[in-house]
Amino acid sequence: MRRDKGDATISFVIEAARTYDPDPAHNEKVTDLALALFDNLQPLHGYGPIERRLLEIASRLHDIGWSQVVSGKHHKMSARMTLNLGIPGLDEQDLLTVALIARYHTKALPDSSRHRRFGSLSADRRELVEWLAGMLRIADGLDSRHDNAVKHLACEISKQVITIHLQVNDGFRVDIEQASRKDALLVQKTGRRIEYQC
Repeated sequence: MRRDKGDATISFVIEAARTYDPDPAHNEKVTDLALALFDNLQPLHGYGPIERRLLEIASRLHDIGWSQVVSGKHHKMSARMTLNLGIPGLDEQDLLTVALIARYHTKALPDSSRHRRFGSLSADRRELVEWLAGMLRIADGLDSRHDNAVKHLACEISKQVITIHLQVNDGFRVDIEQASRKDALLVQKTGRRIEYQC
């Protein structure tokens, strides 16, 4: 993605999310949490502003599939819809990357032997999808009740553990349980267990 196209790209994505995402407040919260994870974990993943922008786009579009399905496979529909949006400023590789990050925000983990589109990516792109989807999965889990219980997060990184410090409102325990259920991909990428503290 070219940097000079960034503002037009994000404006387009925000408008698409407003059009298709049935819960814009959840969309904003998950995007904020995913980007906070990206920033806090930068010493481990080493990615920069272009990859951060791809995570932002995927986060904003991760639930648009709910506009087309009543239950079940909204994550796959979100990926399909993302591929068909014609997002300006994204080349074909970036568009597929964003769609797959959105697709893997819940349910099955990326698997190059079973998932054709994921398998078609280069090894570097598969790595990027895994890292960014890992962050998005936790961010989505931390707002699983769609009630903005987690106000802020900060990560402390040690050789064996990532501690995610959370500033929370009442009722946050369910969100932490959901994040814990969805953190296996980021555990795999970082080689560290993840603990949540309030």
